[in-house]
Parts: sequence; structure tokens; C-alpha cells
Amino acid sequence: MRVLLISANTETTSMVPLPLGLNCVALAAGNAGHQVELFDLMSNANPRAALSEAIGRFDPRVIGISVRNVDNQNMREPRFLLAPVRNIVSLCRLSSDAPIVVGGAGFSIFPVAALRYLEADMGVCGEGEVAFPLLLDTLE
Repeated sequence: MRVLLISANTETTSMVPLPLGLNCVALAAGNAGHQVELFDLMSNANPRAALSEAIGRFDPRVIGISVRNVDNQNMREPRFLLAPVRNIVSLCRLSSDAPIVVGGAGFSIFPVAALRYLEADMGVCGEGEVAFPLLLDTLE
């Protein structure tokens, strides 16, 4: 199955984190026999256009989106970080009929509320590298 995994984090406050958790999911899905492409929103000058192009080129059967944080952890200037992820979910819906699965540390804090807000099809709470390959097998 073709699996597109998206790191939705675009925060550059203090230190830019690598999408380590999503890389673990990509490795586990690949080891389970799936064709995986990883898309990092942080590494694109025009992420919306690049994501639309990647979806069109790869034609995924499922799209996974990693949600790292729900806010920017700045009490002086707080920002809600699920709104941009919701926009990414909407863009994926416009570009593909593939089911959308969200997960990650930020998602796992409030999985039910986050799943409703993001309007994704499914969520993986906790260790995605364990659960996501099993979920893929049920989607085939």
C-alpha cells in the first residue's frame, strides 16, 4: 500500500525538531511491506503547493499526519497549533480520497477532541510505529 506520511510541524521556536517519531512510523510501515513517502512541511518554501504535488505524484492509499504540539508553549504569546494542521487535513481531502490518519505526541494528549477538531478519519494514540502498520493491514 502507498503511504504518505506528513510531518505537520512548522514551528521554528528556539530549536527545529526533527520528525523522529514519524521516521519511526515510516520505518515500521516500510518494514511491514508498504511503500512509504515522508513529507516534511518544514523543509518546503511553499508547503501547500509541494504537498499537493506530492499527493498527485505519489497517489497515496492512506495519508498519515503527525501532530507534534497543540500550542507553541509560550505563555506570553500563545498560539493554537492545531488550526494549521486542520488546514493540512483539508488540503489532503481536496487532493486525495485516501483516508487520513492523525497521530503524534500532540494528538495523543487530547485524542478525541483533536480527532473531532481536525476532521480526520482515524487517529493513532501513543506509539504509532507499533499501531500504524497494524492499521494499514486492516485498510488493505
